[in-house]
Amino acid sequence: MSEHLRILAEHECWELMSSTTVGRVAFVGSGGLQLIPLNFAVIDSKIYFRTATDSVLDELAQGLDEVAFGVDFHASSYREGWNVTAKGGTSRVSEPELYEQVMSWSRLRPWAGGERGVVIHLDVREIEGRRVHGA
Repeated sequence: MSEHLRILAEHECWELMSSTTVGRVAFVGSGGLQLIPLNFAVIDSKIYFRTATDSVLDELAQGLDEVAFGVDFHASSYREGWNVTAKGGTSRVSEPELYEQVMSWSRLRPWAGGERGVVIHLDVREIEGRRVHGA
């Protein structure tokens, strides 16, 4: 590994993931391969996001086993940045107390507007990240 590229420890991945509000979810659904940006929240080292019923993302609420979710940051002028990728399966949040807790997080207010009453949880089985510092 280069002296300018470093693999992140798991706790660093969670810290960085918690420091931002927009990521991308990737999965294979009925419409084929999808890569969709969305706002999200990390609550107790768990990833949550909201969507609308009958949307492309609503397929995730039905439960998919192979889903990737990523966040990143870069500062082009300094040639540095980082990325974190989490992999796991998804499920709909249906437990009332958790649903209300997640819905109350301001980070999960939809940027695109509209009703987003479906809450999806990504059950992270693997998380990894890298940080690069300019030469």
